[in-house]
Amino acid sequence: MVDLSIKPNLAEFVRRIIDGDPSAEEELVDRYKTGIAIIIRRIVTNDSVTEDLSQDTFLIALEKIRSGGVRQPERLSGFVCGVARNLAREHMRGMTNAKGQTEILHAADVRDPQPDQFERLLREEKARIVRQTIGELKPRDRDVITRFFLDEQDKSVICAELELTSQQFNSIISRALKRYRQLYIRRSGNK
Repeated sequence: MVDLSIKPNLAEFVRRIIDGDPSAEEELVDRYKTGIAIIIRRIVTNDSVTEDLSQDTFLIALEKIRSGGVRQPERLSGFVCGVARNLAREHMRGMTNAKGQTEILHAADVRDPQPDQFERLLREEKARIVRQTIGELKPRDRDVITRFFLDEQDKSVICAELELTSQQFNSIISRALKRYRQLYIRRSGNK
């Protein structure tokens, strides 16, 4: 039985799933699909396996929720993430042979969580190109793009401080992104 006194929104959400509300089930998938994929992908690298395990995660989670297996709705996120982690780990354990060694055919599915030197160098080079490219934009374009995308300031704050209308802001962003893209492609050689 779900305790409705704890976090009414999650308790109600779990209650809707227990009652068989299809929109609640869809909401569960929408709410957690990205996070679940990230959790699974950290453990296995195969995209089709990640997709399969994500679907299995939701099937198991929904079955357990429907049967009253989630008694603390405020821990729903941890529950769903735990199911995903356990499935991914089970998958990896299942790839070991009787001697406990990973089969060579599946060794590529084991991911090192740390980026290798090449990946770090690529990231650093891309970051350098991005900084240089932003530096080539007109001062107002550079300011708006930096504040909006990098500093994650709210559009209304930027508009108020720079005395821009919403339409002017949209125009600046659109123009600046087009110019940025042209400069980035020219500088990096990538489309």
